[in-house]
Amino acid sequence: MKNGMLLRTVAAASLILGLQGARAEDIDLFVQPASSTSGAPNVLILLDNTANWNTAFTNEIAALVATVNSLPVNADGTAVFRVGLMLFTETGNPNSNQDGGYVRAAVRDLTEDNKTKYMALLNSLHILDDKSNGGKAGKTMAEAFYYFNGDPPKTGGGASGYKVKTDYTGNTSGTAASNAIYALPGNAIGSFKGTPYNSPVSDENCGRNYIIYISNGAVQDNNADNTTATSWLTTAATAEGISGASTTIPISPSGSQSNVADEWARFMHRSSRTITTYTVDVDKVTTGQGPGWTALLKSIAGVSSGRYFDVSSGSGGAVIADALGRIFSEIQAVNSVFASVSLPVSVNTQGTYLNQVYVGVFRPDQDALPRWAGNLKQYRLGIVGDMLRTLDADAQSAINPGTGFISECARSYWTPTAVDTYWAFKPQGGCLAVANSDISNYPDGNVVEKGGQAYRLRSTTTRTVKTCSPIFASCTSLTDFNTANAAITDALLGAASASEGDALINWQRGLDVDNEDLDAATTTEMRPSAHGDVVHSRPIAINFGTDASPEVVVFYGGNDGVLRAVNGNRANAIATLPAGNELWSFVAPEFYGQIKRLRDNTMPISFTGSVEPPTRAPKPYGFDGPITAYSDANDTWIFASMRRGGRFLYAFDVTDIATTPSSPTLKWKRGCPNQGNDTDCSSGWDGIGQTWSAPQSLKTNGYQSAGSPVPMLIMGGGYDPCEDGDPHTCDSSAKGRYVYVLDADTGGLLKTFTTERPVVGDLFIVPDGSTGLAKYAYAADMGGNVYRISGSSANLPFAATAPADWTMTKIASLGCDSPSLGCTSNRKFMFTPDVVEKDGVYHLLLGSGDREKPLGDAYFDDAYGVDNHFFMLKDNPAEADWLTDETANCGDAYLCLASLLEIAYDAADPDASDLAAMKGWYLNLRDHEQAVTSAITVFGTTTFSTHTPTVPVEGSCTSNLGTARVYNVRFANAAIAPGATNRDQEISGGGLPPSPVAGMVELDNGQVVPFVIGAVADSPLESALPPAPSTGTQPKAVTYWFIEK
Repeated sequence: MKNGMLLRTVAAASLILGLQGARAEDIDLFVQPASSTSGAPNVLILLDNTANWNTAFTNEIAALVATVNSLPVNADGTAVFRVGLMLFTETGNPNSNQDGGYVRAAVRDLTEDNKTKYMALLNSLHILDDKSNGGKAGKTMAEAFYYFNGDPPKTGGGASGYKVKTDYTGNTSGTAASNAIYALPGNAIGSFKGTPYNSPVSDENCGRNYIIYISNGAVQDNNADNTTATSWLTTAATAEGISGASTTIPISPSGSQSNVADEWARFMHRSSRTITTYTVDVDKVTTGQGPGWTALLKSIAGVSSGRYFDVSSGSGGAVIADALGRIFSEIQAVNSVFASVSLPVSVNTQGTYLNQVYVGVFRPDQDALPRWAGNLKQYRLGIVGDMLRTLDADAQSAINPGTGFISECARSYWTPTAVDTYWAFKPQGGCLAVANSDISNYPDGNVVEKGGQAYRLRSTTTRTVKTCSPIFASCTSLTDFNTANAAITDALLGAASASEGDALINWQRGLDVDNEDLDAATTTEMRPSAHGDVVHSRPIAINFGTDASPEVVVFYGGNDGVLRAVNGNRANAIATLPAGNELWSFVAPEFYGQIKRLRDNTMPISFTGSVEPPTRAPKPYGFDGPITAYSDANDTWIFASMRRGGRFLYAFDVTDIATTPSSPTLKWKRGCPNQGNDTDCSSGWDGIGQTWSAPQSLKTNGYQSAGSPVPMLIMGGGYDPCEDGDPHTCDSSAKGRYVYVLDADTGGLLKTFTTERPVVGDLFIVPDGSTGLAKYAYAADMGGNVYRISGSSANLPFAATAPADWTMTKIASLGCDSPSLGCTSNRKFMFTPDVVEKDGVYHLLLGSGDREKPLGDAYFDDAYGVDNHFFMLKDNPAEADWLTDETANCGDAYLCLASLLEIAYDAADPDASDLAAMKGWYLNLRDHEQAVTSAITVFGTTTFSTHTPTVPVEGSCTSNLGTARVYNVRFANAAIAPGATNRDQEISGGGLPPSPVAGMVELDNGQVVPFVIGAVADSPLESALPPAPSTGTQPKAVTYWFIEK
């Protein structure tokens, strides 16, 4: 057997959920008092009316009219959008000679009556009479800001910039269509030479602000224009307290780099008005000034979290209308929720992923009821311009940078390509570019239950559903989950009668026994809610075929109590099962008692801060933990953990799934059946907590059969609800204070280590670079402690030492500022450390935080007050005095804060000599900020994300999801990553991001590129090319894949 491939699986999930006051959870974030984030968005359309519009004019106007006509209005007649129109200025009497932009139609509520008037205005525009002779992009972007901000105009009004066609009060000088607009309330200016602007932004309306710049080609900003626009920008930025606003943004090709339109777009997005700009490049020119102008348009959109669209004016303007529809769809969108991301490993190219991105998604119930929508969706990566991006099945950008979630008109794989009427009973979705998309599965966009695997699951009632004996020790083989299985008793289901028991079983199998879609069919069709929510489950994707003919299977769990195996191919069937179809599923018998509650869907979930009448109960969890796998030339096994769903672990043999996809084999089950006691636990497992830690596979020469290493698993002991307390109430009786080593084939325990506090994160396995066998493992616990697991002594690798003789050493105590003095509310480590080896020294990177307490001090005063840090710890196992040398600093032989260099999050890069004197560093996070993901290091840059709670304020225009930030720093010294200007960026949408994923991927064009998902501010789902590589090697451990070559 050749050296195994290594696959890094994604770490713990996502933006997530919560429970009652006694059980703090990350899902608490989604059920707090709603702030007033709603309100019609303000959209200013900036239309290029220079001579450039001559070719596109007719179709462009038709597209604009069609778009305005298609925009929805609320059922009560109120506006969904507020829309205005800005044009480049005209000069000549009675206009001033100032070039720039003017507001032709103020931003107003787009009611049905106003839609009619605005469409008439657009239709009245004349290709010659309304043409500008001086398009100036920089000065026009400035004028747009002055309008949004209610400042005095420069080019569209006032004493020197007055324009006769400006939308001012009392204007009657225009055409009938123009005068009808001017007669409406809400004019842009009070008089012909009036000042200041009447800002369309209201303190009572929390709607966001947007510009849609429709470009028909390069405009002619000269040096004087750029100088003037830059001067205006400096003044505006000073007033907003923003530095560096006029710093030139490099673009390539650089023909339009001197134009400050993109610097203005960047400033406007950073300003208090938070204006996002979309750019539409109509009939892009590819010669002369064209490429440079296109680069500028891309920059304008990119620096303001908008999007760039390359469109043709042909086909009656249909492509322009489609782009505008997509833009308005994104503007209308609100944030949704997604879980973890995973890709399948390539069989042929070692260390490379196939270009298939799987995303688990969920949406909490708006009434805090227990049945939540869920799905698994597939996307891919691709190059857009010179950037790596997450794309949908139609090669369109899949991410809405405004929300950080899936774009409203994106279509995931396994989703139909034409409109249907399936969702007529429950219209939802906001893709304005596709008529009747609200009642259709196509496009699925950001609607959780549309498209994807849930669509395929609903396509057939033929389904292989397995279970096992409800007696814990007797769960040794699989049986069918159906009404003929006598072991599934009415008592276990909580059914009042045999008929209800059968109905519950059929409902759990997905049949529409309660006629959710209000048609004539019930047990002959699947219910719309057949797919449960995927909250924390970490899917694993395995290719059982070849890269040329893949047979990818995705294994993941849901909180409907179901573990699923799904055909993960884009299009190819596995046996007779189409892509996206379920191959088999497994219902854990421990979940039987929750099926009735999900079906009835009446007893609300108890969340932190909720009133606690007897009719509330904690959210039911099923297979909510990560899924991991072991594979070699002969066998493939998967291991499913439960997180809050239980204290046990399942192992399945899926070796033959490609040839017999409906016949899985249960290998073993270990743990404890009950959360509240240790009755009937497996031997040696009474200390196991909720199984949060993913079992990691490893091999060493110290555990062999017939002269060859055999696979083992190593995992943390899991979570104890004593950690939910604020402060925690954990003592020496807490569950999960262990690290378990077991035989992967049999589940037999080989070694148990005791830790000070529960270990909920994964372990990092350091492999030997030449053999692939494990050398060391690292763990971290909820007390802020870090451990090294070694061979026969603390300073030796595993080598040929039997697991029973392995040792564990505490190498760091970081929970409190002083280990000897202790503290009431300590820093917690909830994720695996990332490990980078350089010059024989291991650099451990991990951040502290309590993801399960995402709210402010109104609920979690102690957790809110913890000073969290991100750490880099140096460990040199081969040096015997490495830890004992710290006794003077720390009071014992381990690292503490005094061993590390302190660095503020906004400080300059540390001095090399200061770093050399310490055994690592720690980055001070902001007040109340906590690390909520694992870290990953690519080419010397470490990526991780944080969350800062927002104290809920009813009526506020801020998101209660809090502030999320992504950090990209150099692992050796916490320096700012190459190409960045800060260590961190604020993530669109807020919330709790999933952990980043990185590797090499083969794109559809055959190009192999490095990628990172979750390293940019647009979205934790967005992909990017990592910064350039540097020196140093990184162990790529986490999950071992031993695949014959």
